[in-house]
Amino acid sequence: MKNYLEFFTSTENLGIGLNTDIFETNIVNIAILLVILFIVIKNFLTENLTARKKKIVDGIENAETRLADSNKRYTEAKKQWAQMDIIIGEINDQMEKTKQNVLKLKWEQGKDDLAKKFTLAISVLRNRETKIFNDIIKEVSKKALNRVIFKVKKQLGKVEQSAIINRKIMQLGD
Repeated sequence: MKNYLEFFTSTENLGIGLNTDIFETNIVNIAILLVILFIVIKNFLTENLTARKKKIVDGIENAETRLADSNKRYTEAKKQWAQMDIIIGEINDQMEKTKQNVLKLKWEQGKDDLAKKFTLAISVLRNRETKIFNDIIKEVSKKALNRVIFKVKKQLGKVEQSAIINRKIMQLGD
Protein backbone atom coordinates (compact mmCIF):
# COMPACT_ATOMS: atom_id res chain seq x y z
CA MET A 1 0.00 0.00 0.00
CA LYS A 2 2.95 2.27 0.56
CA ASN A 3 3.83 1.85 -3.06
CA TYR A 4 0.53 3.20 -4.19
CA LEU A 5 0.73 6.22 -1.92
CA GLU A 6 4.23 6.97 -3.07
CA PHE A 7 3.15 6.63 -6.65
CA PHE A 8 0.39 9.27 -6.23
CA THR A 9 2.41 11.66 -4.13
CA SER A 10 5.65 11.57 -6.07
CA THR A 11 6.29 14.40 -8.51
CA GLU A 12 8.43 12.32 -10.74
CA ASN A 13 5.61 10.31 -12.13
CA LEU A 14 3.66 11.81 -14.88
CA GLY A 15 0.53 10.09 -13.63
CA ILE A 16 -2.14 11.56 -11.48
CA GLY A 17 -1.14 14.42 -9.31
CA LEU A 18 -2.17 17.80 -8.05
CA ASN A 19 -1.62 20.49 -10.64
CA THR A 20 -1.55 23.97 -9.15
CA ASP A 21 -1.68 25.83 -12.46
CA ILE A 22 -5.18 27.30 -12.62
CA PHE A 23 -5.23 27.84 -16.38
CA GLU A 24 -4.06 24.36 -17.06
CA THR A 25 -6.68 22.78 -14.88
CA ASN A 26 -9.55 24.73 -16.44
CA ILE A 27 -11.12 25.58 -13.10
CA VAL A 28 -11.82 29.06 -14.33
CA ASN A 29 -13.34 27.70 -17.54
CA ILE A 30 -15.54 25.34 -15.60
CA ALA A 31 -16.58 28.11 -13.21
CA ILE A 32 -17.45 30.41 -16.13
CA LEU A 33 -19.36 27.59 -17.79
CA LEU A 34 -21.24 26.92 -14.57
CA VAL A 35 -22.11 30.63 -14.16
CA ILE A 36 -23.33 30.85 -17.78
CA LEU A 37 -25.32 27.64 -17.38
CA PHE A 38 -26.79 28.86 -14.11
CA ILE A 39 -27.86 32.18 -15.69
CA VAL A 40 -29.28 30.54 -18.83
CA ILE A 41 -30.92 27.56 -17.15
CA LYS A 42 -32.19 29.63 -14.22
CA ASN A 43 -34.82 31.38 -16.39
CA PHE A 44 -35.79 28.12 -18.08
CA LEU A 45 -36.02 26.23 -14.81
CA THR A 46 -37.84 29.09 -13.11
CA GLU A 47 -40.45 29.25 -15.89
CA ASN A 48 -40.91 25.46 -15.92
CA LEU A 49 -41.09 25.20 -12.14
CA THR A 50 -43.51 28.16 -11.97
CA ALA A 51 -45.69 26.60 -14.67
CA ARG A 52 -45.57 23.26 -12.90
CA LYS A 53 -46.37 24.91 -9.56
CA LYS A 54 -49.32 26.72 -11.20
CA LYS A 55 -50.58 23.42 -12.69
CA ILE A 56 -50.31 21.71 -9.31
CA VAL A 57 -52.05 24.59 -7.52
CA ASP A 58 -54.79 24.67 -10.20
CA GLY A 59 -55.19 20.90 -9.89
CA ILE A 60 -55.51 21.15 -6.12
CA GLU A 61 -58.02 24.01 -6.43
CA ASN A 62 -60.03 22.04 -9.00
CA ALA A 63 -59.95 19.01 -6.74
CA GLU A 64 -61.11 21.10 -3.78
CA THR A 65 -63.89 22.62 -5.92
CA ARG A 66 -64.98 19.18 -7.11
CA LEU A 67 -64.84 17.91 -3.53
CA ALA A 68 -67.03 20.79 -2.36
CA ASP A 69 -69.45 20.17 -5.26
CA SER A 70 -69.58 16.46 -4.56
CA ASN A 71 -70.15 17.15 -0.85
CA LYS A 72 -73.04 19.46 -1.79
CA ARG A 73 -74.48 16.81 -4.11
CA TYR A 74 -74.01 14.18 -1.42
CA THR A 75 -75.82 16.34 1.13
CA GLU A 76 -78.57 17.05 -1.38
CA ALA A 77 -78.86 13.35 -2.20
CA LYS A 78 -79.14 12.54 1.53
CA LYS A 79 -81.93 15.12 1.86
CA GLN A 80 -83.72 13.68 -1.16
CA TRP A 81 -83.26 10.19 0.27
CA ALA A 82 -84.82 11.31 3.54
CA GLN A 83 -87.69 12.94 1.64
CA MET A 84 -88.18 9.75 -0.37
CA ASP A 85 -88.29 7.74 2.84
CA ILE A 86 -90.99 10.09 4.16
CA ILE A 87 -92.94 9.87 0.88
CA ILE A 88 -92.64 6.08 0.81
CA GLY A 89 -93.88 5.94 4.41
CA GLU A 90 -96.86 8.14 3.50
CA ILE A 91 -97.60 6.00 0.45
CA ASN A 92 -97.47 2.85 2.58
CA ASP A 93 -99.83 4.45 5.12
CA GLN A 94 -102.23 5.50 2.37
CA MET A 95 -102.02 2.06 0.80
CA GLU A 96 -102.82 0.43 4.15
CA LYS A 97 -105.80 2.77 4.68
CA THR A 98 -107.01 2.15 1.14
CA LYS A 99 -106.66 -1.60 1.65
CA GLN A 100 -108.68 -1.39 4.88
CA ASN A 101 -111.33 0.76 3.17
CA VAL A 102 -111.56 -1.67 0.25
CA LEU A 103 -111.86 -4.62 2.63
CA LYS A 104 -114.51 -2.76 4.63
CA LEU A 105 -116.37 -1.90 1.42
CA LYS A 106 -116.15 -5.51 0.23
CA TRP A 107 -117.38 -6.67 3.64
CA GLU A 108 -120.33 -4.27 3.48
CA GLN A 109 -121.13 -5.31 -0.09
CA GLY A 110 -120.88 -8.98 0.83
CA LYS A 111 -123.10 -8.40 3.84
CA ASP A 112 -125.64 -6.54 1.70
CA ASP A 113 -125.53 -9.26 -0.96
CA LEU A 114 -126.07 -11.94 1.68
CA ALA A 115 -128.94 -9.96 3.21
CA LYS A 116 -130.58 -9.66 -0.23
CA LYS A 117 -130.08 -13.36 -0.90
CA PHE A 118 -131.47 -14.32 2.49
CA THR A 119 -134.45 -11.99 1.97
CA LEU A 120 -135.05 -13.48 -1.47
CA ALA A 121 -134.74 -17.01 -0.07
CA ILE A 122 -137.19 -16.18 2.74
CA SER A 123 -139.71 -14.71 0.30
CA VAL A 124 -139.33 -17.74 -2.01
CA LEU A 125 -139.86 -20.06 0.96
CA ARG A 126 -142.93 -18.05 2.07
CA ASN A 127 -144.34 -18.16 -1.45
CA ARG A 128 -143.81 -21.91 -1.60
CA GLU A 129 -145.30 -22.26 1.86
CA THR A 130 -148.32 -20.23 0.78
CA LYS A 131 -148.67 -22.27 -2.43
CA ILE A 132 -148.34 -25.55 -0.55
CA PHE A 133 -150.84 -24.27 2.04
CA ASN A 134 -153.26 -23.28 -0.75
CA ASP A 135 -152.73 -26.63 -2.49
CA ILE A 136 -153.44 -28.42 0.80
CA ILE A 137 -156.58 -26.31 1.33
CA LYS A 138 -157.74 -27.14 -2.21
CA GLU A 139 -157.10 -30.82 -1.70
CA VAL A 140 -158.82 -30.81 1.70
CA SER A 141 -161.71 -28.85 0.22
CA LYS A 142 -161.97 -31.26 -2.73
CA LYS A 143 -161.90 -34.26 -0.45
CA ALA A 144 -164.41 -32.67 1.89
CA LEU A 145 -166.65 -31.74 -1.04
CA ASN A 146 -166.31 -35.22 -2.53
CA ARG A 147 -167.18 -36.74 0.84
CA VAL A 148 -170.13 -34.44 1.27
CA ILE A 149 -171.29 -35.28 -2.24
CA PHE A 150 -170.79 -38.93 -1.56
CA LYS A 151 -172.79 -38.71 1.71
CA VAL A 152 -175.47 -36.59 0.09
CA LYS A 153 -175.81 -39.07 -2.74
CA LYS A 154 -176.11 -41.88 -0.24
CA GLN A 155 -178.57 -40.18 2.02
CA LEU A 156 -180.68 -38.23 -0.46
CA GLY A 157 -182.56 -39.48 -3.36
CA LYS A 158 -182.43 -38.20 -6.90
CA VAL A 159 -185.43 -35.93 -6.51
CA GLU A 160 -184.06 -34.26 -3.42
CA GLN A 161 -180.66 -33.87 -5.05
CA SER A 162 -182.26 -32.21 -8.08
CA ALA A 163 -184.22 -29.83 -5.81
CA ILE A 164 -181.04 -28.82 -3.89
CA ILE A 165 -179.15 -28.33 -7.12
CA ASN A 166 -181.93 -26.22 -8.64
CA ARG A 167 -182.15 -24.10 -5.50
CA LYS A 168 -178.39 -23.49 -5.54
CA ILE A 169 -178.46 -22.62 -9.24
CA MET A 170 -181.19 -20.09 -8.54
CA GLN A 171 -179.22 -18.59 -5.70
CA LEU A 172 -176.30 -18.24 -8.06
CA GLY A 173 -178.47 -16.50 -10.61
CA ASP A 174 -179.64 -13.87 -8.13
